[in-house]
Amino acid sequence: MNKTIIYYTSNKEDESFEQKIRDQIIRTSNGLPIISVSQKPIDFGTNVCVGDVGISYLNAFRQLLIGCEKATTEYVVMAESDCLYPETGYFDFVPTNPNMIYSYNNNWILYRDKDKAYRKEQTHGGMIYGREFLINLLNESLKGLPMWSRKKQGFPFYRPEHKFEEFSKDAIINIVTGANGRKRTSTMSVPPQDNLPYWGKIKDIKNKYNI
Repeated sequence: MNKTIIYYTSNKEDESFEQKIRDQIIRTSNGLPIISVSQKPIDFGTNVCVGDVGISYLNAFRQLLIGCEKATTEYVVMAESDCLYPETGYFDFVPTNPNMIYSYNNNWILYRDKDKAYRKEQTHGGMIYGREFLINLLNESLKGLPMWSRKKQGFPFYRPEHKFEEFSKDAIINIVTGANGRKRTSTMSVPPQDNLPYWGKIKDIKNKYNI
């Protein structure tokens, strides 16, 4: 195994919902090692708890960096606390270039208050990187910034010289509950769907995961 799943969470989602997400990751992870970096202690792979540092992109990426530094494999696979992952196509993907950014391109948004799924071009919860590449990228992006911050602030991440390769099979579903402060996100101009291959009806997904 040359991949480690890095699961990072602010623990602001309902715990029963997030536990269902973690259970789904276990079912679909193909036995890959898991490092979880959380703001509350959780029993999920090898856990690192950073304390209640709050919600922000900076904090999420700091947690991600901590997870990558603890991993030892050549590649790291992103996993987020509001994403449902299919049995095949993502965790079993075989990367071959540690300097390539592998981006899943069958991503859908599911909102708590809607019974349709909306196509999203890209989600960070659907990325695979070379571990050393991502550590260097994160260190460069976070240089000069505070260790933790609850403020909303942007910082450079991807650069024009970075190379991307898309891959996909069954959908990754990114669930927006509003619990972490995000109520809407950008989506593609593709007709919304009330049924997704592999997953089934959106209403049934919402009932199964208490959304």
